[in-house]
Amino acid sequence: MDSYVEGSIELSASELLFYEVANALGYKPDYDVERLKNAISQLFRLNLKVTPISEELLIRACEIAYDTDLTLYDALPAALAERQNTTCITADEETQYGKLHRRGYPIELL
Repeated sequence: MDSYVEGSIELSASELLFYEVANALGYKPDYDVERLKNAISQLFRLNLKVTPISEELLIRACEIAYDTDLTLYDALPAALAERQNTTCITADEETQYGKLHRRGYPIELL
């Protein structure tokens, strides 16, 4: 986060990220609607470089999903990283990282 704030790195994501974060936080027992709204507002204030879903990106995500036995949701960030010639960062060590890393996709653990 410090590197992003300093401007030495750029953070990008697909527009799906916003739905996934809101959905995941909505299931946390310690989150009420006000805390969830605050978290969503903070996420939007990060001013991430948001890439819309395109036919090409979605097709590549489908290929990765089939290749790794991941959900399309978990494969999409890797497809985006490939497209932008960068690395996908994840905290999901067991599923997303494990399956993508094993198959040589551009991914690192947070």
